[in-house]
Amino acid sequence: MRKIWLVFAILLSLLGIVLASCAAESTAVQETVNETQEGTLRPYPSDTPSVTPFPTGYNSSTPSPTTIPTATPVYYEIQLGDDMYSIAWRYDISPQAIMTANPTVNPNAMIVGETLLIPITPMPETTATATVGLSPTATPIYGSLNEPDCYRDAVDGLWCFVLVENDQEGALENVSGVVALEGEDETRQETAILPLNLLPAGESLPLITYFQPPVPSEFSVSAQVDFWLPVMPDDQRYLDVEIVKQDIQMSDNGRIATITGELQFPEDSPDAEYVWVNATAFDVEGHVLGVRRWDRLEPLSAGSSLTFDLTVYSMGGEIDHVDLLVEARAVQEQGEED
Repeated sequence: MRKIWLVFAILLSLLGIVLASCAAESTAVQETVNETQEGTLRPYPSDTPSVTPFPTGYNSSTPSPTTIPTATPVYYEIQLGDDMYSIAWRYDISPQAIMTANPTVNPNAMIVGETLLIPITPMPETTATATVGLSPTATPIYGSLNEPDCYRDAVDGLWCFVLVENDQEGALENVSGVVALEGEDETRQETAILPLNLLPAGESLPLITYFQPPVPSEFSVSAQVDFWLPVMPDDQRYLDVEIVKQDIQMSDNGRIATITGELQFPEDSPDAEYVWVNATAFDVEGHVLGVRRWDRLEPLSAGSSLTFDLTVYSMGGEIDHVDLLVEARAVQEQGEED
């Protein structure tokens, strides 16, 4: 027992020495602080912030959780004859927005029955990624973009047409743009898309958009192309359909053009999945006056012929001429769609 007490006494002695040493060190620090020269103290950021105590009797309220509405996603099942353009037109968004929301879907080989997420509900922001397209200062390799031609309608909305000319050697597809309207105290933007999915080399088509009423009495409009895809030279998705007959009749006032014609499909080509005929009306100065598209969404066999008829109406002055452009897409084999 005496040995135990002896050991305990030694431990207490050691503890006293340690405490005395700490007290001496604390005193030394205090003296050093007192010798600091006069000046302005500047707080220094610390990884471990100090805690400021609340006053005695302070009751901390428990914050209620903020309710964030959950957006209901919109999905679309791809039908026969659909492409990115037609689906984007249906939901009034750009093809680029649909492709961004569906990165695993090949826009050039969509499968009937496949489901697309339509980004028309709020979605979380994603990190910036490189996109295929044009910056406003880049050389327009798609050709040229004309000044917008805009017309008010009966309910004070505004239709705008922006002619895109493909001066390059290769075809483009899924061309879209942005049209901005500035007037009085507001600036508005709308997505503009072509009436056809394909813009062949040497051809032109108008980007089309609509501003909901009311539209300011005085305004200015500007436009730019924000997305396009090049069509590879060996691409077999589109067919070379020929317009073998066409007849365009103008009304007495020159504001209505009635078009009839006949299409011929190549003998050695695949069957056609769908056929579109687009008519663009121009005035004598080359301004776009109106656009109309004729659709045939039923499969057509190779070597067959097809008649079409449509009417295009001028939203401005008298129609001087009408340009026709045909798009037909080949039926894809099951193996090519995968």
